[in-house]
Amino acid sequence: MEGINICVIGANGVGKSHFIQRAMSLPRVPSPNPTTARINIDNVPYAVTLFELDLEYFDVDPDRQIKWPKQMGGAILPRVNGVLLLYDVMNRESIIELPQTLNALVNSSLPAVLVATKCDNPEKSRHIDTEAVAAACQSCLATFKTSVNKPESARIALSTLLKALVLRNQDPESLEGIGARRRAASAAHLESQLESSNARPLSQHSKHSRASSDMSLLRGFPAQPGTDYRSARSPRVDYSGSHGTGQFPDTLEDDSGQTVSSMLRTPGIRLDRSQNASFFDVEDSDAESIRYSDDIPLLQRSDESVFERPARKIGVTFDELVDRLIAPKMCRADNNFLDVFLCLYRKFATPGHLFSSLLSRLDRIKEDKTVHYLTKTAAQLRIIEVIVKWVATYPGDFARPATKRKLEDLVRHLSTEPIFSIAAQQMRKTLVYGVIEADDVGWEKADSAEDTLMDDNEALRRYPDLSESMSSLGVDDPIERRPSASSSLQTDPGTGGKIHSFQFHSYEDYEREAATMVPTYTLPLTKFRYHIFMDTQNDDIADEMTRIDWVMFSSIRIRDLVRHVSLSAEQKEKCRAMKNVNRMIAHFNHIAVWVSNLVLMRDKPKHRAQMLEKFMNIALKLRQLNNYNGLAAVLAGINGTAIHRLSQTRALVPTEVQKRFARLVLLMGTQKSHFAYRLAWENSPLPRIPFIPLHRRDLVSAEEGSMTLVGPHGDRINWKKFEILGEILLPIMKSQGTPYPNLSKHDTARELILDCLMPTDEEDIYQRSIQVESPSGGAVDPGKKKFPWFAKAQQ
Repeated sequence: MEGINICVIGANGVGKSHFIQRAMSLPRVPSPNPTTARINIDNVPYAVTLFELDLEYFDVDPDRQIKWPKQMGGAILPRVNGVLLLYDVMNRESIIELPQTLNALVNSSLPAVLVATKCDNPEKSRHIDTEAVAAACQSCLATFKTSVNKPESARIALSTLLKALVLRNQDPESLEGIGARRRAASAAHLESQLESSNARPLSQHSKHSRASSDMSLLRGFPAQPGTDYRSARSPRVDYSGSHGTGQFPDTLEDDSGQTVSSMLRTPGIRLDRSQNASFFDVEDSDAESIRYSDDIPLLQRSDESVFERPARKIGVTFDELVDRLIAPKMCRADNNFLDVFLCLYRKFATPGHLFSSLLSRLDRIKEDKTVHYLTKTAAQLRIIEVIVKWVATYPGDFARPATKRKLEDLVRHLSTEPIFSIAAQQMRKTLVYGVIEADDVGWEKADSAEDTLMDDNEALRRYPDLSESMSSLGVDDPIERRPSASSSLQTDPGTGGKIHSFQFHSYEDYEREAATMVPTYTLPLTKFRYHIFMDTQNDDIADEMTRIDWVMFSSIRIRDLVRHVSLSAEQKEKCRAMKNVNRMIAHFNHIAVWVSNLVLMRDKPKHRAQMLEKFMNIALKLRQLNNYNGLAAVLAGINGTAIHRLSQTRALVPTEVQKRFARLVLLMGTQKSHFAYRLAWENSPLPRIPFIPLHRRDLVSAEEGSMTLVGPHGDRINWKKFEILGEILLPIMKSQGTPYPNLSKHDTARELILDCLMPTDEEDIYQRSIQVESPSGGAVDPGKKKFPWFAKAQQ
């Protein structure tokens, strides 16, 4: 993607930052650092960078090229392609350096657009005559008036300059003669306007003589004798009628004058016509429309706008996504795009198709003899980097024979190049340790199981310099196939063997451990079990609950969450990977039932209140551990009908504990679509465990809310849908990347959580609640058994 660097120049206080905000449709005023956005100009994406400079930052010599500062804010100043020259109509000093700067820009062959800011002030109160300034600055491509209430004027000014720069790059020869004539006419016009016959001569020590004469543009200051800008100006375009819309007339009062239309007109391309309406489109922005100001009612807006957008094609093609995948990473959004694309591309493409597209681009770059060696190497490294991350993160995509054979051939080829040998070694490790059985259940696109292997002759023809074997690539350590860091917990020797360590490195390790955490329902709930639970520290129980949730959460691959919301119940049974998601959902329900049963274990309200208070404190510990899934499960048990109705029990819980618990209820409440939780989730530090049921519901809404393929022929990809899915999945990916550092396995707490024998039917639990605390508030019948509901569970 080609980059365009534009410098916004003006005196201090003219409003450069606010101009950039309106021109780039930013939600807030940008920082002094350069601002970069992806902008489409005539359906071609460009990386446009705007940075501001005060005139005092560099010396301007009107007889020489402009000398830019070498650094800006500690960073190297990029090469400037165009200039937006700003002045304040309410500040007389903002145009003092304007003539010298324009002459230097003309000498530097840099196109410039003149912009008057703060034009929302009445004309009578302005200190500068914008018409006179426009007449004196014929070297500019165009002049515009901007104001706060018309932000589209700033965007139109930027689009005018961008179009001129793009046209200049596309056909520089056709513009060379026009540019030379314009510079000559502009220089002569500046000299005639800014140096009258009676003005003092320009010498080495009086370089600002033009600036002194330019003060006649200020209201209230008389012009020097012989100099009258209003009477002496040459015929020109009447910009006063086009500042707000960017429309330039085709004719002049006098054909001898140069106009913006004539200066930019080339065969087949007209920048001042409405057919080139789509001048830029800033992506991922909630900016307002560029066509109309907010103060114009909807019914009064006409369709006769020179910048009216043409009909845009719905969706994007697969090749466009692949090109963006291997493009330079210029911002965080580009890195996020790589993660989202690799995770979700199986919905519209097969692994073999994607791998072939990457290989074809790699070959095309290698065979291009017109590109410099360093540029070619950088492009190759970007493609190889994508392949390395793809292989390390989703090795199952290369389980099919044909795709795996292509990858082996690529690794052998890269091993012969020293600069690519490290990447080849990483992929070699994955081939040895990481490729697992292909699991294509539920994907719309999958490689055929009958794919044949690539023929040896074809492989040798494609890569003539292949080494004889891959044995030259040493494999020293097993690969860690899980993208997150490993979990390594130590044993505490002072606990009598009740705390154990564990160390996991891959999804398979977590999956094996999670399989051992299925409830067994073997230990009956008795007074003995009650006292053991009350004597166990709250921190130990919260840590063990978090450890179990973390193991189950880490055993889930992100792709499995996506497939879980789209597969039918029959397909989920066939897909082995769905067991991990189902296991965590079942554990969530188990914790809610477990909490309810433990609270209802004892008959006396004081004992139930002690248990309820303990679980409220455990919920607070889970919140401090950022275990939102465990917290929601405990809240589900406490706020369930069977426990919530126990008014006598709740009355015995300390008020301070109930207040803290009420804050947790508000945090996980459903108000405003779980607004409080979403805000806390976004701002919680790592490590953390998400509230899986809510994120799964978000995935269902995104999956069912729009189609994957759009367009008249159904061959274009609705990438907006995948951007929404990415916003849900990226925080979960990030959470899996950082494990809890100091969690240990507590055998006692684990037995209490997983092995208690208890009823799981909601009706049985509610009947127990009615038994211990009747609706009328009467006492419990002493003749009844204390634990009658276990009899049904044991049958």
